[in-house]
Amino acid sequence: METVKISAPSLGGVTITGVKNSEATVQFRGLQYASIEKRYDYPTRVDKYEADVDATEHGAIPPQPARVPSPVIPKDQLPTSSPPQDEFACLNLNITRPSSIPLTQKIPVIVWIFPGANTFGSASDKSYDPTSLVARSAEKDLPIMFVNLNYRLSLLGFVYVDGRANHSMYDQTEALLWVKSHIADFGGDVENITLMGVSAGSLMTHYHSLSKPTAGMFKRIGMMSTVIESRTPFPLEDAKALAAKAKELCGVSSDEELKTVPVETLIDYAVPIIGGMYGPVNDGGWLGEVGEDYIDRLPLDNVEAVMLGNTRFESIFYMPKIGLIPTEERYKRLTEVPVVGDWLAKEYDISPDPATDAESLAKLTQMYDDISYGQPVDMTVRKLRESGKFKTFHYLFDEPNPYLASLDAHHLVDVLFLFNSFKFDAKYDGFVDKYQTGWIRFANGLEPWGEGVSDVVMLNQDITVRKHGEYEQRRRAHAFAKLNQFRHKYDAYNVTKRFLYV
Repeated sequence: METVKISAPSLGGVTITGVKNSEATVQFRGLQYASIEKRYDYPTRVDKYEADVDATEHGAIPPQPARVPSPVIPKDQLPTSSPPQDEFACLNLNITRPSSIPLTQKIPVIVWIFPGANTFGSASDKSYDPTSLVARSAEKDLPIMFVNLNYRLSLLGFVYVDGRANHSMYDQTEALLWVKSHIADFGGDVENITLMGVSAGSLMTHYHSLSKPTAGMFKRIGMMSTVIESRTPFPLEDAKALAAKAKELCGVSSDEELKTVPVETLIDYAVPIIGGMYGPVNDGGWLGEVGEDYIDRLPLDNVEAVMLGNTRFESIFYMPKIGLIPTEERYKRLTEVPVVGDWLAKEYDISPDPATDAESLAKLTQMYDDISYGQPVDMTVRKLRESGKFKTFHYLFDEPNPYLASLDAHHLVDVLFLFNSFKFDAKYDGFVDKYQTGWIRFANGLEPWGEGVSDVVMLNQDITVRKHGEYEQRRRAHAFAKLNQFRHKYDAYNVTKRFLYV
């Protein structure tokens, strides 16, 4: 193992040893950015290391339930092990940079927030290994460095305890502040940072772009698939109910007792039973004031450019979960939704007595896709462009799964091509090059797909300028327009979760 040493003046003048993980890149792994002493403490940023740091191995990852291996990646390419889980040592990050670029040349930085419903995932997950992306950036003479960060998940990161919540958002905030304060030691340009993510990571990116605690920490954002309109802040009453459920499952009655529950009980038992997606809580803290207009808020002035889009068939993986709901119950569950339930049933032709189960399932999945991904992204693009304040680049990712085309362009398939950390057929080489280069150009402050190009389609192993009328052909724009009449009147997550949990 070849190592690389740097001096870190801003971190106490220590020497940090990284590993050359490819011919073109070096990684500094498991760097602690914050500390916590007790469960549900807010994090304290670590701005000085007391001794030299061995950063050749990945740090601990946040505790999370066991996962079924990904069905979209060949089994022989899946990793066989991962770093240990530790709720107190998981606030660490990884930095990947081109080995050929001297530290004196300050280069743009991408900070990545991983996906997983804020329940699963880690900075060291192979799916988000940026080695290929960073290497290509150096090849293109547009070098970037990449930061993967860990943060607390699920009932450790978002539960409402001691009158406060959003521990994960504070974790991410301290990570961004750490990057802003110390990335120059690694050759990063502190004035040229892009924050981005996919799914839950995209959602967190959107929240950060609106929020004062991280104002000025980055100048560009990338949002892949998920935006705030599809997952608005948890109402405080919902957060209190979730905390009560966690206590009930763990056999305790107070916040103090919840702090002493074995982490295995909390994560391996309570989290799977509760299920769902976790996210920021409207507790008056990290989010500040949240009103009905929250989904209309624009990124703060420090953000100059936004790139966002979604895949053609985001919701295909939810079909099995929706299918667990008995056919005869689906109509009832939908029409019980206040304000929009009856309208949605009529609009999507969801009846109490469908001709077939498959027909019912297909219609509900389409509804799920529209209200969770299609309409929210569509409206976000419109709001950004109407404001005239941001360079806004919109893509339609319609390239099917490279291993199983029948899965179509499903949720997260774009990540496979962005990181290129698994082996594909050689026919995808040109597409990977174009796709990675677009994000590299964006992080360098350039127009990602070429001069004057703001809207593209990714399909047939190519990226092409979107033609007139092609958006309406590839996305259900007519349905989005109808859904817009109910903006502010319902929460997409509270509709769709009725069909994900038996």
